[in-house]
Amino acid sequence: MKWLFETLIVNPLIWLFSFRPEEKQEKDPSQKLLNSMRITAKCRFNASVRLERASTYSFLTTTVLSLGLIFIPLYQNSGLEISYSEQVLSMLQIFLAVAVLVYSVVIGTSKHDLRSAALDRCGVGIKELIRKLRNEISESKVSGVSIDLEKYHADYHEISTEPENHVRVDYLFAVLESRSDFDITGVKRLYLLGKAYLMYSIPYVIPTAMMLFEVLFILDVLGVTNCFTDIFGIAKSTTSVNHG
Repeated sequence: MKWLFETLIVNPLIWLFSFRPEEKQEKDPSQKLLNSMRITAKCRFNASVRLERASTYSFLTTTVLSLGLIFIPLYQNSGLEISYSEQVLSMLQIFLAVAVLVYSVVIGTSKHDLRSAALDRCGVGIKELIRKLRNEISESKVSGVSIDLEKYHADYHEISTEPENHVRVDYLFAVLESRSDFDITGVKRLYLLGKAYLMYSIPYVIPTAMMLFEVLFILDVLGVTNCFTDIFGIAKSTTSVNHG
């Protein structure tokens, strides 16, 4: 009866609310260092991928905004009917030109590619150090010779401090990926996943909104949609009344 109670009620509740110790307890100092290096390597690889994606998305944003900046004057010169006034189209062109300039400066100063490569090299270096430590642990079990952990600590510190540090979201994803080291289940795992993806997506909100606005505006110009025609039409009428 007790076994049935634990199987049907206790264990599911423990899994659902993640009542077990989250981090695996390790007493062996060499294994502790190995686990720490493994998590750090994952964090650095995650940071490298994050910066690479940020670079790609910034380039995509600049490209899309530039294409809109080219399309609008070409369409104006085509002689086709346009739903917006010359003033509104000039305003959008100025906005797109400034946006392209800002994103070009951001791409140039952020140096995402260089930072991503440095973090990737750091992760590779830590992985190489992990392989060496694993081999020495295996050899020490056979020979009985103790491992010089101070040397590994010094090498680990030197490799990990060479590039910039990873951020919180990189660590969250590393923890969630390391099921053998962290036992996070149920509601807490779902919460951390949502938190990690929310933090990851925040830098993409503004460029995505800008590209979406540009695409919808161009569709309005082509007469496919009417997303902003009423708004700018009302603004135009109000301006005319005020001038009158």
